[in-house]
Amino acid sequence: MKAGNVIGMFLLFAAAVGSSVLYAGTAEFDKAMQPILEEYLKIHEAFAGDKTEGVKRAAEQIVTLSDNVDTNTVTGEHEDHYKHVPMKIKKAAQRLTEGKDLGAMRVAFKALSKPMAMWATMSKPKGIYVVYCSMQKASWLQKDKAVRNPYYGHQMLSCGEIVGSEEDDKSASHFNH
Repeated sequence: MKAGNVIGMFLLFAAAVGSSVLYAGTAEFDKAMQPILEEYLKIHEAFAGDKTEGVKRAAEQIVTLSDNVDTNTVTGEHEDHYKHVPMKIKKAAQRLTEGKDLGAMRVAFKALSKPMAMWATMSKPKGIYVVYCSMQKASWLQKDKAVRNPYYGHQMLSCGEIVGSEEDDKSASHFNH
């Protein structure tokens, strides 16, 4: 088979399976991130509702779960970006467990949201939206399209805009967090 035919067949294959070919090598990493994401979303919901109940427990779970994320499973274009994500998540979650009040916990949540948003921007987990608040200069993840700002809660619940989701083209450039 000629080189041109091989390339043509690859391009047809890539088009058939979508742009996920560009992100090959993250499936195992992403699977290990799912339990972390579930705990993270509990924290988001609590803060959007101006509550702290369950936050420390969820953050403790994230600390433990982050040890289960093996960065050696990642290959491909963004391998270097994924390398430090679990460590950053663990450190930020530890700070969150030490928060004394809602304000301090929200500050720690910003630090936790940064690597979580970076991961979600690259991996595009199903049903997850990356939202950005220009007033806080911070992102977060949430399950719904209706913005629920965890940094302001009911004071300014809808402040923010969706800047990424699985619906976005994975080949688009990534924004900085």
